[in-house]
Amino acid sequence: MVKAAPLIFKMVISLSKHPLATYGLKDFDKYNCLTLSYSFYAVLIYLLKGYVIGMVSLSNFKDKLTVIQWFYPESSLFYLSLLIGLPGLFLMSVIFQRKPDARNWVKYLWQHIFKLCLVLVLIDVAIYWALYLFLQVGQLSWLVGQNVLAIAALLYCRFSRRAIINRQEFPEEIVEDKAPKKRRSPL
Repeated sequence: MVKAAPLIFKMVISLSKHPLATYGLKDFDKYNCLTLSYSFYAVLIYLLKGYVIGMVSLSNFKDKLTVIQWFYPESSLFYLSLLIGLPGLFLMSVIFQRKPDARNWVKYLWQHIFKLCLVLVLIDVAIYWALYLFLQVGQLSWLVGQNVLAIAALLYCRFSRRAIINRQEFPEEIVEDKAPKKRRSPL
């Protein structure tokens, strides 16, 4: 028994080094994939900020325009934010179509999901900077705040352990053996 203890200890150590060893059963979905990291949702919220602010504003029962006017003093800025957020809707469709029966383009894009997030966030940031520099639209403090949020969301998406695992796996259909089990005959 004394000789078996170091072997068991080595087995426990090697199991704890596995990337999925720290997750419990609740952390997996019905396709045995790790549930999606919140970092992808953070990038989505950043890209769809105009839509999020619009929905929050609609939930205000007293004055539906107060929240929108607080974030976007000019109504044209709000509509421009909705237009700039359109690529975020595309990213949302890729994330929500991440299922075993997904089309090939979704599987291909999922292999490059971080690059897609990076490109879409950079396009968003570049448009807002161009609007500020060339058309004097917006405020510098608001623009810097958006850049800080964009960098934080991208860093979270890039370095989160769960997001790294999510980028490496894609859901597959689980085939269960539905053949009836043979009963043992009584002795």
